[in-house]
Amino acid sequence: MRLYGWWVRGCAAWLCVVAGWAVAAAETPYPDKPVRLVVPYPPGGSLDIIGRVLAQKLGAGLGQTVVVENRAGASGAIGTQVVARSSPDGYMLLMGSPTPISILPNISPAVKYDVVRDLAPVGLVATGPHVLVIGSRTPARNVQEFVAYAKAQGTPVSFGTFLGSPQDLAGYIFARDTGIQLQRVSYRGSGPALNDLASGVIQFMVVELAAALPFLESGHLRAIGIASPRRSPVLPELPTVAEQGLAGFESGGWFGVFARAGTPEPVLDRLASEVQRAVSDPEVKAKLASVGVTAASSSRAEFAAHVREEGVKWQRAVAEFGIKPSE
Repeated sequence: MRLYGWWVRGCAAWLCVVAGWAVAAAETPYPDKPVRLVVPYPPGGSLDIIGRVLAQKLGAGLGQTVVVENRAGASGAIGTQVVARSSPDGYMLLMGSPTPISILPNISPAVKYDVVRDLAPVGLVATGPHVLVIGSRTPARNVQEFVAYAKAQGTPVSFGTFLGSPQDLAGYIFARDTGIQLQRVSYRGSGPALNDLASGVIQFMVVELAAALPFLESGHLRAIGIASPRRSPVLPELPTVAEQGLAGFESGGWFGVFARAGTPEPVLDRLASEVQRAVSDPEVKAKLASVGVTAASSSRAEFAAHVREEGVKWQRAVAEFGIKPSE
């Protein structure tokens, strides 16, 4: 009996220790280590630029370093899948955009994640227009001159794109509305495609203004039109595509943060609050504006509704053009 009593008292003491550890772990404030922000494209694209601007301010708000990780491939699906399969603890986030979130799931059966089931929308960060760009050696200064040049070639214009992107669909619409032929050349992201456009490997792109700006400023590329309802304050001299005769031609993107579905609600709320705080900061707004995008804030519920609406919109667009994964 004495031995039994000692054993019972020992087990009770051990359970108290374990319980104390559990309580301490439960009370550990989030975050207590660095947070990773996955950008599912190579460095140099607009999503990468925006992610790095956000990471610095978000890290200051969270009190931890936010490390940007580029996980490129499959038009953003690889990096998105990494986050969709991560631990639901808030330590791995996704910098998301329409291609892997709203479009690819409607095109490719190879996508191995379900946006609704696997990802939790945290907050919108920015929106931005697309710009039509050509190599500086192409003899065209505007949309009309480029269309005339393209038709005079007698062969399809090489068009840099990546499957399932808003830019890709904008290319389809541009070709349909102007009567030119495009030969699609697929890339992993806008950064590598812009490099090839600047070097003359391809001839034409529809791309985020944020990603194109460095090439435009260096003179390696020329913008022939901006695909927004109004001119951009960054390039006020550049006419919209609609001003040049293609009424209603608009193309742009949104950028937002996602976490793994199942992440605790207090963690999601903290992240949403810090993302909103970051994009409301005047310094962040100025940095984003300088690269041609506009800071945009939203609640978790508002962003989730936006993502659902985008999915429906792109499902219809993909069906209209009959886009397949092999294209």
